[in-house]
Amino acid sequence: MKKVVKQELSSGGVVFRKNANVIEFLIGKHSGYGKWVLPKGLVEEGEGLVEAALREVEEEVGVKARVVQLVPIKTIEYEYLADPDNSGETTRRVKKYQEQGGKKIKIHKKVVFYLMELEQELESHGWEMSERKWVSYEEGMELLAFESERGVLGEANQILR
Repeated sequence: MKKVVKQELSSGGVVFRKNANVIEFLIGKHSGYGKWVLPKGLVEEGEGLVEAALREVEEEVGVKARVVQLVPIKTIEYEYLADPDNSGETTRRVKKYQEQGGKKIKIHKKVVFYLMELEQELESHGWEMSERKWVSYEEGMELLAFESERGVLGEANQILR
């Protein structure tokens, strides 16, 4: 087993919208590993958790949203393997991982999720997600690739019911 050599802190959001009495959630299909996920990303230097979550949601799934409550709905932690990249450049690290399938160091990642309501859909979204999709709670639970993120969606759904 490889030793954890790097800690990462990320922030993201569960974005929802209401159409009549129906609540829909926004998920993205990651362009690197092709799985449906919630939008999230690294907190940049000098950036707060809420600020990072709002930025990542806008970049990854192309929407402007507002945080509904400042208390995070859920924090998850996990470990993954990746290539080292000391440049601090997130885009290069993710592209390198996606191109080479890097598995050289273990990274412990903590992700803080906030509940967000849609304010505005933008024309496009960044390269990190190949698709974005509004889904029902049930469809989100089927599509989301990771059990931990299904748990985050479950918490969001409980709050909104």
